[in-house]
Amino acid sequence: MAIEIEKTFEVPQPPDVVWRFLTDPARIVQCLPGAKLIDAIDERTFRGEIGMKLGPIGTVFKGTIRFDELDAEVHHVVMTGEGKDDHGTGNVRMTMTSDLTPAEGGGTHVGVSQTVSLTGKLASFGRGGVIQAVADLVFGRFTSCVRDKLAEGASG
Repeated sequence: MAIEIEKTFEVPQPPDVVWRFLTDPARIVQCLPGAKLIDAIDERTFRGEIGMKLGPIGTVFKGTIRFDELDAEVHHVVMTGEGKDDHGTGNVRMTMTSDLTPAEGGGTHVGVSQTVSLTGKLASFGRGGVIQAVADLVFGRFTSCVRDKLAEGASG
């Protein structure tokens, strides 16, 4: 089952500053609840895990994420990832595209488009809107954290 997720947010820092943050896995993982960076396979591929609760099931996905496209000139990134649930109840695949553009009045507008595919028992949670609700919650926490971390960097 594939789920399409479209989100946007704005931060008061310029695109180059936001770009450096959003393309640094060590910094990104700080803003993803339940996520942990395990190691770098190469300069664009990373191994990690993320724990989440999908309805009544808590699970940890372990896998890889890769920066397939990184265009700093136009601030465009495409990432793909895949992981396996630690209980063997499902797999997840994700493709995410992010584009940064200057926001009106300064700052940066971030547009994010994701396709998330779940297989196995976990896929049944997508039908009731659980996946979308979890995505909304995680995205809200992520954007708040990004704003906070960038504000700390601007003041420090």
